[in-house]
Amino acid sequence: WAIFASFHGHRDMLRAMMHYAFTPAASPLAWGLAAVIMAAYVAYARSASSFIAAHMLRPLSWRPYAMLRAVAIPMALISGFFEEAFFRKMLMDLAMHHGAGIAAQVVFSAIAFGAVHAIWGMMSGSVRAALGAMLATGALGAALGIVYVVGGRSVAPCIAAHTAINLLLEPWLIIASVTHRWRSEELQPV
Repeated sequence: WAIFASFHGHRDMLRAMMHYAFTPAASPLAWGLAAVIMAAYVAYARSASSFIAAHMLRPLSWRPYAMLRAVAIPMALISGFFEEAFFRKMLMDLAMHHGAGIAAQVVFSAIAFGAVHAIWGMMSGSVRAALGAMLATGALGAALGIVYVVGGRSVAPCIAAHTAINLLLEPWLIIASVTHRWRSEELQPV
């Protein structure tokens, strides 16, 4: 809500958001790197959870999870935009304006991103899962921080990669996390 309200003064919020994401224009190298990082992270998630691997490309049609289907796409778009606007653009630019070098900016952003995403493990009640989620998303945050720098501080390639990851993984991460099941044979359709 707070981020949404910050755009309230703009007459055309969508145009303001696109300007924010695409200014300056990112290099083709940044877009390519973002695509590689997205593919690598999705491959990692598939290898780490047979449940995600088995269901990642399936539509959400199971009765108990039908509500996730209605919110999965808008939430992927919203979280991809706002998380990247915060963790990459805002935090890294803030660190830069306080004299931090590029490496420190990337590390700062990655630690914050990983720490916030420890919630995935905490939802399952496991400190080990929380640490795993923190390390995996921290590594993703560092990679996206590098994309942000390579892209001339354009957040657009980071938003695209993050949104694609969310569209492919997030509904299944939520289901696996709240049901405490990560292997495909543990959760069957109802």
